Amino acid sequence: MSEQVKGSLFAEYVRMIKKNRHLPWSRYLTSSEMELLDQIVLPSQWYPYEIYQHYGAAIFLEMAGGDPQVACSWGKESMDRLATLYKGNLIEEGDPLKSLRRFKTLSQSFFSFDSFEMIVHDENHVDIAVDPAFGGEAIEGYSWQMLGSFQRLVELSGSDRVKAEISAKAWKGDRKTIIELRW
Repeated sequence: MSEQVKGSLFAEYVRMIKKNRHLPWSRYLTSSEMELLDQIVLPSQWYPYEIYQHYGAAIFLEMAGGDPQVACSWGKESMDRLATLYKGNLIEEGDPLKSLRRFKTLSQSFFSFDSFEMIVHDENHVDIAVDPAFGGEAIEGYSWQMLGSFQRLVELSGSDRVKAEISAKAWKGDRKTIIELRW
């Protein structure tokens, strides 16, 4: 079975592209990927991860203009939505590490594969390792989006002194992208 993503995430990218039909999406997407935009996306169904990657790359380049800060901000907004949706099951007030572990578990329900590795150094320092295959051509945009998401998750857990940075960049040739989080 090829890698897949849940429709609940897939639909978010489809909505973004459909809201901006005036942009030149065909520059990035194949005709079959364009046709899929007109189909109903069911939140509980699985969709091809490769197409999700293509949509993500197109959105990063076309809507964000390749700007890391825009992708980071979008990641923060996405985490706010997840925190609202999974309120009692995601955020552990006063325990960012527990919240990060909960997010790791939650993310496993959205992907048919392990989307990132969490390396715990201590209770206030975690690295998130992202394999370049996770993002494919979209690894840069995903990495910045994930940085924003993880930073916001730690903030929502009660830490107002979050330091989040990308110390290794797969799109620049590093083996994996490494997002360092300290609080």
